[in-house]
Amino acid sequence: MEPMTHAAPLSLSATGLIVGLIVAGSHLAGLLSGGNVITAAKAFPRSRFWGTALLAIAVLWTLGIAATTDLGEFSPMRHLIVIGVAAGGILTWRFVPDFLPSRSLGFLLLLAAHPVLEVTFLQHGTLKLLLAFLAYGWALAGLFLVGMPYLHRDLIGWVCAERWRWNAACWAGLLYGLLLISVSLIG
Repeated sequence: MEPMTHAAPLSLSATGLIVGLIVAGSHLAGLLSGGNVITAAKAFPRSRFWGTALLAIAVLWTLGIAATTDLGEFSPMRHLIVIGVAAGGILTWRFVPDFLPSRSLGFLLLLAAHPVLEVTFLQHGTLKLLLAFLAYGWALAGLFLVGMPYLHRDLIGWVCAERWRWNAACWAGLLYGLLLISVSLIG
């Protein structure tokens, strides 16, 4: 199976706009929704549904990468790598149920950092810095979520304990998303 060619990445402005809309929209929803989302956030780290859904997305994304990336001297073993990724996902789902949503979110953050950093490569300006800062933050958070998911539960509990903390976190994300959108549209 030969690797497929990748489509050209989005422009820096388009990436900034898309990421900004996602960040701002998700934090605005958290700000406007009230107590229901706070209750759901507290239950998230142990939710089997979210663990299964997010792990499935992460495994499918990783399978897509494994099936299409140039593996160099490992290309003849591509089918084994694809089988290993699928088996790893199934075994993780079956035998690592504790904090599976947090771990799966960590996998997704690690996966999401790469395309954002790829777009910022050899670019310059404020938008590149904002996106790179966010992507490296995702990567760092992803490492902690995969390795120490109980910290995610503790952080959610701390943020959700006081309404002002929840609002401050939502406002911070909303403002960062709006900053990404505005810098994307300007430059």
